[in-house]
Amino acid sequence: ETHGAPLDPEEIKATKEKLGLPQEQFYLPHEVVEHFQSRFKTLTDSCQQWKSQIDSASQNNDFDVAWKCVHQTTYPELEYPTFDAGTKLATRKAFGATLDKFADQIPNLIGGSADLEPSNYTGNFATKFGDFSKTDRTGRNLAFGVREFPMAAAMNGIALHGGLIPFGGTFLVFADYERPALRLGSIQKCRVMHEFTHDSFWVGEDGPTHQPIEHAMALRAIPNLNVYRPADAKETAVCFKLALESHETPSALLLTRQGVPVLESSIDATIDGVTRGAYSVFDCDSPELIFLATGSEVSLAMEVAQQMNDKKIRVVSMPCWELFESQSSDYKRSLIPTRGAMKISFEAGVTLGWDRYIGSNGLAIGIDHFGASAPGADLAEEFGFTAPKVEAKIREHLGSLL
Repeated sequence: ETHGAPLDPEEIKATKEKLGLPQEQFYLPHEVVEHFQSRFKTLTDSCQQWKSQIDSASQNNDFDVAWKCVHQTTYPELEYPTFDAGTKLATRKAFGATLDKFADQIPNLIGGSADLEPSNYTGNFATKFGDFSKTDRTGRNLAFGVREFPMAAAMNGIALHGGLIPFGGTFLVFADYERPALRLGSIQKCRVMHEFTHDSFWVGEDGPTHQPIEHAMALRAIPNLNVYRPADAKETAVCFKLALESHETPSALLLTRQGVPVLESSIDATIDGVTRGAYSVFDCDSPELIFLATGSEVSLAMEVAQQMNDKKIRVVSMPCWELFESQSSDYKRSLIPTRGAMKISFEAGVTLGWDRYIGSNGLAIGIDHFGASAPGADLAEEFGFTAPKVEAKIREHLGSLL
């Protein structure tokens, strides 16, 4: 019974009598008091010695630079990797390219993968900076092994210690293994970055056990967790930087296995848009339809919009719900007006939650069932994630409202 409720006063009294303890409340044995008080001077001297070491070391320019680095809060001069518009690149590969670029500029960025280096594209980082081990404390790659939950828990501990920015990679479907540590990281306001690749049925032949369906929404349900699902390589790089600068909110980047088109937007426009959580990537005045899309479905939404040239359509890339919700009401209403346009969501996952943005008359393009084992392109055809099939579904929905 004591697991869920305190002992009543009579039970406490009887227990103390049984153990030979005084009935005094909040009793602290004299031996304990003496032990801790005897350590005060040692601990005070140790603290002063540490401060003296810091003051002395700060006279060394190299140390001073490193010390400022580990206490840096923003990275305004960070140089981004470049990606050519119109080419196709998986956002997991864009993450790897961004990691390689940023790691050279941020020496306190450390992390690794749960035994998925080739799939998570953290291999270059591991090769260049080496493994951290008991014999080599200079290594920056953490060889976590197939241990998703300990990886996430260790990242929290590293972040709470301070001075280092940890990241960890695995498949999105394995976020379930990490969930207790993800939740604690959000409670403890840890600056950690979770890389979750293979973010939809496009995983392909591995089948439904490895194809995330409910995972994006399940992560969005965790308070104080920024969930990013970037549309292309440029958005991925910007999401990465925002995660680095998010000091009291953990970040999760949901990334594709398959190649997706690099959008035409400039890096400056992408930075501005992603920082707001959502922005238009295909627009017109007074739209009749507003497509709200995340990740790989942004390019699909744009393709459908271009096909439906008899309609006035705005396409919104929505990489981060949490950042969008933090924007002003004016911005949110200007991008997604409550009235005047039908809203249609595009995401290769459960439709649960999209009613917040599309309303009762909107349409959610998603998957409310588990996947199947087949090539990704075949599944896109089967599940209706092709431009012709999406257009047909939208026109059918519009017709049903007449």
